[in-house]
Amino acid sequence: MIGIIYNEQKKGSKDLYDYIINWYKDKGKVVISKIEDLTEECEFIVVLGGDGTILRTANIIQPKTIPILGINLGRLGFLTSVEKENLDFYLEKSLDDDNYKIEKRIMLDVEILNNGEVIYKDIALNDVVFSRNYLEGMLGFLVKVSDVSVDEFFADGYIISTPTGSTAYSLSAGGPILTPEMDVILLTPICPHTLYARPIVVQGSEEIDVILISAGRKSIISVDGQRHYKLNNKSSVKIIKSKVITKTIRFKDRVFFKVLGDKIGKRK
Repeated sequence: MIGIIYNEQKKGSKDLYDYIINWYKDKGKVVISKIEDLTEECEFIVVLGGDGTILRTANIIQPKTIPILGINLGRLGFLTSVEKENLDFYLEKSLDDDNYKIEKRIMLDVEILNNGEVIYKDIALNDVVFSRNYLEGMLGFLVKVSDVSVDEFFADGYIISTPTGSTAYSLSAGGPILTPEMDVILLTPICPHTLYARPIVVQGSEEIDVILISAGRKSIISVDGQRHYKLNNKSSVKIIKSKVITKTIRFKDRVFFKVLGDKIGKRK
């Protein structure tokens, strides 16, 4: 049983969607095309789109842990498994699980609090980003790791990411690259106004608390770059590793560091 989801906004996605459905049916596979009908009996979900489509899919299907086979219809597609130019080759490979490995990627549970009261919960595969309106002053942060104060500083923003998210915004902000199956959490300040605030990697078992000590009128927190919530001087955010994971398919001939070089090389 195979699931399939596509991003309707991507040019040519519907034609490709229909093609893949018929391709798997011709191979004798049952194909599920409605998200609500997906079960963990599915071998995997084919996701047509870019990184954003995969992030949305990971959020929608949880707590189910169905492996995601992403086909890149976007610009970068770092989370995807296949480029559409090699589609038929990898569809054939997907019929035999000896041709790929399933990567288990941690997710982050996010609680947004005002005056100590939880006002919203979310879950992230990539990252949680604190940011400000560019016309306003810097944000002030107090960062704690398992109740121990790490630093208090001012910056344009702050990123808390999984290893999966280490190749996204955190990388652009000077954070390290982490391999996707590591069990760690990455803390990366954005343009900190201090000599000493640097990216920090902590064990996945740690609890992260970020307390706003100064926030502008249009300061927000973004979860996976897709869901945005307003912050104020009474806001704090608690982040821990989730019990839910995301599984992605990585074909054995697409080694992480080779894909990394190919993808980063395209950022021109």
